[in-house]
Amino acid sequence: MRPLTASLLSVLLCLSTACALAEPLPALRAAEGDLVTPGDPTWPLGRQNAGGASLNIAVDEAQRTPDGLPSFRAELAPAPGAKPPPLRACIGPKSAIRRNLYKTRAVEFRIRATKPVAGLLVITSANTERPNARDRFFGSFVVGEQWKTLRLPYGTLSALPGWPAEATRLGFEPGDLVLRPDSVEDLCIGAEAGRLPEGGVTLFIGSIRFVR
Repeated sequence: MRPLTASLLSVLLCLSTACALAEPLPALRAAEGDLVTPGDPTWPLGRQNAGGASLNIAVDEAQRTPDGLPSFRAELAPAPGAKPPPLRACIGPKSAIRRNLYKTRAVEFRIRATKPVAGLLVITSANTERPNARDRFFGSFVVGEQWKTLRLPYGTLSALPGWPAEATRLGFEPGDLVLRPDSVEDLCIGAEAGRLPEGGVTLFIGSIRFVR
């Protein structure tokens, strides 16, 4: 893995109604079994406040996954007095570069939390024939206090509710509800911003792989 870049340039919060998507970047081709660990510059670190929730993320060398790798420590908290975030808003580590995952069928990762919380994976993909068209998909799960390994096949993800209208508001064309692994614009692993427990929660996420 390349060393962590000094500048923290990318937004880590992926919200279904508040995240403006960047212009397409050159695709990062992911081979089967590719591993993402803290320090990978395509998964940057930083702090973000938006959509009724706050995120503070860092590398945690002490909280290692069961296979001995360091984890992302994501501290999540609801923002007092803020409007409720939109349905299926994902707050957590978010990739910052377009990925070509055409050789893979699922994302696998290890995750645990300091208290039970509703977990969420959100993927945005672009239509390769209509560059301005976007589709967004989600998968939900429960995160407990013990490490668990999750493998979420792309084919099991559902279209994000309300996304066509939001895509139009952001200046994109609604897509055709097809997730294209060869054109993944962003991928967020975290929790549902609107279902954070009182007082917040800390997630530990690691051993992110794209697999068959």
